[in-house]
Amino acid sequence: MYGGDGSGGAIPGRLAMTISEKTNGQPPGLDIPVGAKLSLEVLGIEEKLSSALVGYAKGKYLVGQLPSLAEGNRDMLFQYLYSGNPVTVRYLKSGAVFGFRCEIIKYLFSPFPLLFMTYPLRVESFNLRRHKRIPCLLPVSAMIKEATYSGLMTDLSLSGCGVGLTIMRKYQPAIGVDDRVLLRCSVFGDQDQNNLHCLIKRAASDVGKLELGLKFTELPEASRQGIVSYIQSAAVILD
Repeated sequence: MYGGDGSGGAIPGRLAMTISEKTNGQPPGLDIPVGAKLSLEVLGIEEKLSSALVGYAKGKYLVGQLPSLAEGNRDMLFQYLYSGNPVTVRYLKSGAVFGFRCEIIKYLFSPFPLLFMTYPLRVESFNLRRHKRIPCLLPVSAMIKEATYSGLMTDLSLSGCGVGLTIMRKYQPAIGVDDRVLLRCSVFGDQDQNNLHCLIKRAASDVGKLELGLKFTELPEASRQGIVSYIQSAAVILD
């Protein structure tokens, strides 16, 4: 068993597929490092679950850490972790979101809490952009896991934005697809209205910088109007 890259059946949802890994009938290799953060969508559970890759045997199975839910929902979690239940797995790779479909094999509590899943048949890459993005350079602050970082918004659309944060590599937080970010940009509202709630959809680390592609999840009306006005004004100049 080792760590690496993956693939599975076609993945449903709002994301548009851009790449489907072709394997000529052979199981795909998985270019996912051990410990990589995984986002799991288990049929029957509305909440997305967090896990981490423990390893895999190519063409046979992959193993992740057993996810958890709040104390009151644990019984529901195990109710749906039955053999054969479908799972959609997503993860970040080279700054893009990849995903695949598989099925649960079984879960274990001992000697360690682990979740075994079938090895995927195909890996897919997704285009997350539904709206045209425009380039920009706007000062922002981003709160990630209780820490706040400064940086610049580098592109913008009604559905999300790209940001570059100034963080030395050794201080960069461990992040994964669908991790939450609270973004603040005073251009799009006053102090009480400029909070932009986002999910991470792309990440790339460089020396002294962390680049993120973010999707807006909550957009106050004042911020939405500010973004629309900015995009319209910028489009006139850029076009």
